[in-house]
Amino acid sequence: MGRVSGKVALISGGAGGIGAATAALMVKEGAKVVIADLAKNGPEVAKSIGAEFMSLDVTSETQWEHVVHETDKKYGGIHILVNTAGIEGDQVNNSFMVTSLAEWHRVHAVNLDGTFLGCQKVMRVMERQKRGSIVNIASMVTYFPTPFNTAYGSSKAAVQHLSKSVAAWGARDGNQIRCNSVHPGLIRTRMFLHIAGYIEPQLHDELAAARNAAKAMLPLGALGEPDDVAYLVLYLASDEAAQVTGSEFKVDGGWSLNMGDKRS
Repeated sequence: MGRVSGKVALISGGAGGIGAATAALMVKEGAKVVIADLAKNGPEVAKSIGAEFMSLDVTSETQWEHVVHETDKKYGGIHILVNTAGIEGDQVNNSFMVTSLAEWHRVHAVNLDGTFLGCQKVMRVMERQKRGSIVNIASMVTYFPTPFNTAYGSSKAAVQHLSKSVAAWGARDGNQIRCNSVHPGLIRTRMFLHIAGYIEPQLHDELAAARNAAKAMLPLGALGEPDDVAYLVLYLASDEAAQVTGSEFKVDGGWSLNMGDKRS
């Protein structure tokens, strides 16, 4: 028996990075998995791991309602929701004084509004079941100022707070609906590689820049892999975490250990 056998998992942004790693692990551990994404390779990714694919723009309330309805109708419930869909935003014009209102809205629409909509629409199914687990992917940047990536930092900090509110709601009326946030650090995903490419553009190699950043910033000195996050998400989604809700979990290679150290 797998750790999530018999459960139905809906994963937004499941066609790549942390989402894809989580989807593959959930399938391996016995869940029926629906990947909801806009990526062109989404159907191929889903087929390769034995999951189902549904197209989803996470900023659309109508599309969320459709995906949740169709998943519920086909499988008779949704036991796990993992919100991994997210964007980093404009990496050139992203500092506090130059971020446009349109860019601010765009980043928050995907990272925050998309997570809110997913939680709200799936909550209705989970309330009928009286139980479920929601895992929202936030970021380590929720723990420190981001004056040079303002919209992204704000959106992920809001996801952290949203997750606690969802957890409080999910525990009402005797329900066992849990919600937790996971905060990845420097993980080898398309998003972080893109960001790293702007940190050290002279390298002309995003992976090399990402590895340099990990060596410089993380006590463990190594770039994380999507599976490093996926295994934590699996735990939170499973019944092993039955008493875990309203909490936040770092997967940061020890990054947070350096945050209070002001020595040069």
